[in-house]
Amino acid sequence: MKKLLIILVFINSMSVSVHSQTQRRFSVKEIKSDLEYLRSTLEASHYNLYAYTKKEVFDSAYNKIESSINDSLTSMQAYRLFQPYLALAKIGECIIFYPFGEYFGNYLRQGGTVFPLNLGFSKGKVFVKDNFSNESQISKGDEILSFNGKPIKEFMEGVYRFMSGQSEYYKNSYLENINFSRIYWFIYDKCDVFHLEIKKKDGSKIKVQLPAISGWEYEGKLSKQYPPRNPAREFRLIDDVAYLYPGEFVNNPGRHDDMMSPTKWDNTEFCHFIDSAFTAFRKAGAKNLIIDLRNNLGGANNFSDYMISYIASKPFTFCSKAKIRTSRITKDFWKNINIPSLEEMKQAILSHDDGSRFEVSLPENQPQPDSIRFTGHVYALINRFSISNTTSVASVIQDYRLGKLIGEETPDFVSFYGGTHQFNLPNTQLAVTYPKGLMIRPNGDTTPRSIIPDYIVEDNMSTDKDEILDYTLETIAKNK
Repeated sequence: MKKLLIILVFINSMSVSVHSQTQRRFSVKEIKSDLEYLRSTLEASHYNLYAYTKKEVFDSAYNKIESSINDSLTSMQAYRLFQPYLALAKIGECIIFYPFGEYFGNYLRQGGTVFPLNLGFSKGKVFVKDNFSNESQISKGDEILSFNGKPIKEFMEGVYRFMSGQSEYYKNSYLENINFSRIYWFIYDKCDVFHLEIKKKDGSKIKVQLPAISGWEYEGKLSKQYPPRNPAREFRLIDDVAYLYPGEFVNNPGRHDDMMSPTKWDNTEFCHFIDSAFTAFRKAGAKNLIIDLRNNLGGANNFSDYMISYIASKPFTFCSKAKIRTSRITKDFWKNINIPSLEEMKQAILSHDDGSRFEVSLPENQPQPDSIRFTGHVYALINRFSISNTTSVASVIQDYRLGKLIGEETPDFVSFYGGTHQFNLPNTQLAVTYPKGLMIRPNGDTTPRSIIPDYIVEDNMSTDKDEILDYTLETIAKNK
């Protein structure tokens, strides 16, 4: 294989076009048909649906869901019924797309209301990040002790039941990334008043009743606090320290193009950017380099491998082993792919029997010539929003000892099930994703775990400081 391009795309439902689904109700027969199609297609196409949960558990859940269907349902009701079944897999890439079309296209347009606080999650606790209500007693950094009459731990267990992912840490990352107020509505529908017990920073406790606020009002305030992710790439000097923010590892990051469009994976512009960055660092005589991988949704390794080639001193691969399972659904997808760099993988997928698993060859990536590669100290910043291919980038840096990782644990496992594809349920048209591949981290460790940074530094959500970057700059200064 001349060149392997493994697309490790974070399936962010915000990338799905916002459209309004009708409020049609589907018959009992149609809902049960979709449920059976969901089960059979996952079993036939998922690389290993039962990797973390036994088939018997799935079967029991299926029977309970099937027996509960005794009336017609809307697509949203079907989502709320089916998603806990997928969540049993404990794999983030096995999920029904978050129904943003229904949320923005129908609910908010019809005057829908939502929970008025933006929440953050850390070490089993739930904190207020932003207060968009009129309740002046609530402040940033306050801890929520109970939610609608339930202790917060019990309440969150109910939320987690609907969320795909391998750990609470992973799910908490998505709760912040997708936003708790939206996810609450996805799961529980409308609620007019929320009853909370809150612990203030001084240790005192209060009980409040929070009326829901307009969803459009909430979204407007949220966008001012947390604007859409910045697609801009950046390099600069912080005093004499080189700083590189590569952005997502795709072309036109932040745009919602077809994820299999050839232009999406054309790394020409990205490579020019990386060349320019390291040329500037070399001319400046920088001895220390910070690569900022925080809040990075990933992309493809033909982008990230090129960046790594500037700090690598020997050949490297982004994983030690990659396996793929093919199926009818996967083949239907690949029949329409005409990307030269993916042709060999396409033929392998199409030529193997449905259900078979095969290993993909992994060509080594060569480092840049000594005359232009960076030979100083490298520090890579990661956090709880460094996901998908970004996790693989961090693992290459750690496993090949190319630099030190600083920040927070990543939510994704580094040896993981990925390479996602999608199918729609025939009646409700709910979009389901599944992983067709298994990737093993460069050092060969198959332990299901996240990337643990060499230096753990937490982002304090109650402050506006950049604790991770500040710590890194202080570390560099001390080591000079």
